[in-house]
Amino acid sequence: MTRLSLLLAVLLGACTHEPNQARSLIARPPDSVVYDEAHQALSDAGIARLTWAVTPFVTQGGSVDERYQPTAAIIAERLAIPIRVIAGESYADVESLLLRGQVDIAVMSPYAYVRARAKDPNIRAIATHIASGTESYGAYILTREDADIHSLSDLRGKPFGFVDQRSSSGWLFPAARLLDAGINPLEDIQGYFFGSHAAVIAAVASGEVAAGATYTDALKAGRGSIPGAKQLRVIARTKRIPYDAYVVRAGFPVGAILGLQQALSSISTTDAKGRKALLPLDDINGFVPADDAHYRSVREVEARVATLIGLAGSTLPAPVPKDSNP
Repeated sequence: MTRLSLLLAVLLGACTHEPNQARSLIARPPDSVVYDEAHQALSDAGIARLTWAVTPFVTQGGSVDERYQPTAAIIAERLAIPIRVIAGESYADVESLLLRGQVDIAVMSPYAYVRARAKDPNIRAIATHIASGTESYGAYILTREDADIHSLSDLRGKPFGFVDQRSSSGWLFPAARLLDAGINPLEDIQGYFFGSHAAVIAAVASGEVAAGATYTDALKAGRGSIPGAKQLRVIARTKRIPYDAYVVRAGFPVGAILGLQQALSSISTTDAKGRKALLPLDDINGFVPADDAHYRSVREVEARVATLIGLAGSTLPAPVPKDSNP
């Protein structure tokens, strides 16, 4: 068994909520039965088509259809129901669509999910993905190679690029890292939101800001497409972050959740069909069931940041949007 196969099996077993965690996966119903039951649950709820929303950061380097539609097509085939994939205009837009029940499934950054669930505890995280063989990723604080910045303390008073106030790697975890260095992200730097990871990387590369926050895959993609991005260097790393939450709206048929999880888990780079579907999704290897507890570490970081900037129990404010960037 490969490392990825083992990881997928372990996480799948950990999320089944069986009384006996050692129970064999062979005891689960056959896939065909699970898919039929999910289809029936959707039909009984009067749902003839599912709508799947993704946040804008996953559309860099291609349209949302090009990137997520092959994966959605496999799930649609498994559940025998059409799936329409749409891109939200922003992190906030995807949250709003989900909370209003205008989409059935949303792919959300961990912190966007945590914020949304605080508003409506009836939404439900059902899955996450594995990428580059791991279940978490790194975020970085970057500056230009020729900048006179060698540590986080050198950022005081300087313009800094964040992504979005709902972004884990583009706001929350970098804010925590700055606080670790004694820098208040709301007072000690000139923080701006640029709306996407690519925009932050471009702003740092051009010198519009002295430094900025992004994550592993965005930096990798940026170095291949954004002028000057190859000349950026990392000055700090954050704690590891769990990957995105795949979330269903409040009122989504409970009887369809297992089928949706099973359909997602059936897609991986261990077979040709899965590799073809996942090719547009950067380094994603596959999907595994997950629940709210998977994002406990994100809540802990949020609480710690709020406490350190004197806002415990309150929604964190954030730097102002950069008007010249959507």
